[in-house]
Amino acid sequence: MLTKDTIPFSVSFTVDKKFCYRANYPILSHYLVLFLCFEIYVVSETQAAPDYDLEPVQYSDAQDHNTITRIQTAIDGGESKLPQGKPREVLKSLLNELDVSVSSQVLVFSKTSLQRKIITPSNPRAIYFNDDFYVGYVPGGMIEIIACDDPTGMMFYSYDVNALPEKRRFFRDQECMTCHASSNTMNIPGLLVRSVFTNQDGQPLLSWGSFLTTPASPVEQRWGGWYVSGNKAEVKHMGNQWADHPVAGTDAYQQLHNQHLVHLNSFFDTRKHLTDSSDILALMLMEHQIEVHNTLSAAKMRYLRSVYLDRAIHGVEASPSIERLVSECTQSVLKALMFADEVKLPEDGVEGSDAYRESFMAQAHRYDGHSLRDLRLEKRMFKYRCSYMIYSKSFQQLPEEIKTPVLRKLYAIVTNQEVPADLPLLSSREKERIHDILSHTHPAYQAVMIR
Repeated sequence: MLTKDTIPFSVSFTVDKKFCYRANYPILSHYLVLFLCFEIYVVSETQAAPDYDLEPVQYSDAQDHNTITRIQTAIDGGESKLPQGKPREVLKSLLNELDVSVSSQVLVFSKTSLQRKIITPSNPRAIYFNDDFYVGYVPGGMIEIIACDDPTGMMFYSYDVNALPEKRRFFRDQECMTCHASSNTMNIPGLLVRSVFTNQDGQPLLSWGSFLTTPASPVEQRWGGWYVSGNKAEVKHMGNQWADHPVAGTDAYQQLHNQHLVHLNSFFDTRKHLTDSSDILALMLMEHQIEVHNTLSAAKMRYLRSVYLDRAIHGVEASPSIERLVSECTQSVLKALMFADEVKLPEDGVEGSDAYRESFMAQAHRYDGHSLRDLRLEKRMFKYRCSYMIYSKSFQQLPEEIKTPVLRKLYAIVTNQEVPADLPLLSSREKERIHDILSHTHPAYQAVMIR
């Protein structure tokens, strides 16, 4: 009889192609080798599913719970409603509902999004944003919303303002994942900003190359396919222009026309939008926020997935690999919050419009006249290198196993208990101000201090 005592026996299995466990029994007689391998696979469709669609996150199938779903529930129950008039009225009402300032408007004319068929330099797509929401609108098209206050992750919605009033509602949109869940978004449902060369219709000239814009991107490589206004300083960038004759090559962009504009009405009829600007400061802060939102969401989903798989193998007690993961996630979050990769600003700095600056500063959590929103705009964006995004819903919804180490390490850094590796070296004054602000305005930071 063949038993485990008389033949070698090896059993292995995989869980979602991530872990392998093998039990081996000794070889005893006649060099008989028998290898039995059992592999546990799900159906082929699931094998190809990205990690964020597997247990325990299951992003695509997860029930969404956020401000947009609450607005829709209130509309369905007759407790609230959006205007049923012109699209601009609906858009403005929605921005008010989400506490998003009209002055945050930025405009993109490259055909690089879902509504690319109707996007042109004369009909650009507007994006409005605050710490927790991004709202897009193309005149003649739909309103698009990204809600970053959902416990699962960033949720994408569309709202067809051109439909009959009774058929207007927020629909969760999975089509966006084609571009918004890739290596450009840290492999989770997230956000990205691209800088591209375009022709006069806004069509990207991809053979010329393109740039993924992050806080580390040189300003000279930013905003191709975007309008840029509100800056009087000598800042060179790729915005406000396109190639009239693509055969001329990238030399057409080297001339850098239209760099310093206050208004954009010379390019298109700005009355179709809520304001006539695409503010340079708003663009740069949006790029910072996107980096933070992606980092926070990636840390959360990566942690939850890894813990799920670790427990499938090791039980409740976390393995050393989870401890290393927590350390990696903590460092990545701190790097984003502390502007570790921020590019040095142009010599003349940046300015931006008074309207946007005032609306941005109005959201500040202040102590003794100071806040993490205090702008510097010379050499770097902020006076204090700890992001205001530490107050965002996305940060609040981090797993405690990630959020608490982030706050503990930040506390150790600003109280001179730890010298950070791969993070900016803060001045004594910076550390003192960051600590004073957070210790009086951030409950989770206060809790770490007490411990």
